[in-house]
Amino acid sequence: MTLRDETGEMSPELAEVLAGNCYCLAMRRASRRLIRLYDAALEGHGLTVTQFSTLVWIKALRRPTVQKIADYMDIDQSALSRGLVPLDRMGVIKSMPDEQDKRKRVLFLTSEGEAKLEAASKSWKAAQLQVVRENPDIDMKQLLAGLQDIAGGYAKGA
Repeated sequence: MTLRDETGEMSPELAEVLAGNCYCLAMRRASRRLIRLYDAALEGHGLTVTQFSTLVWIKALRRPTVQKIADYMDIDQSALSRGLVPLDRMGVIKSMPDEQDKRKRVLFLTSEGEAKLEAASKSWKAAQLQVVRENPDIDMKQLLAGLQDIAGGYAKGA
């Protein structure tokens, strides 16, 4: 399939992409903007939004394995493991072997991690409110529900 027909005109498919009608590209663009906003809000706590969400999952799941968190965050276990290194270096998380399966690692927040997460949650909430303020014509509950549906129903019980 070519993007232009024999006269050199754009195909309807390419014209649709260029018109901004690609759900994936629009979502990626919005995602990058939101990540920058949340990262800026959390910067004073030394966290990115990804690190913040990792800490939230560790707290919510109460001593989860790396695989369990990776499943909830819908990311590869090795990518999550690499992302845990800076959190461990910061002293906000620790790990220990799982009692049932010594090959697995169980994660938990340190007291420093608990304090950092609590403080950072206020900055996260400020970012949430900023998104709502900057987008008054968008029904955020409906948007979130639609995104969760696209993601495969992310409410896995935490």
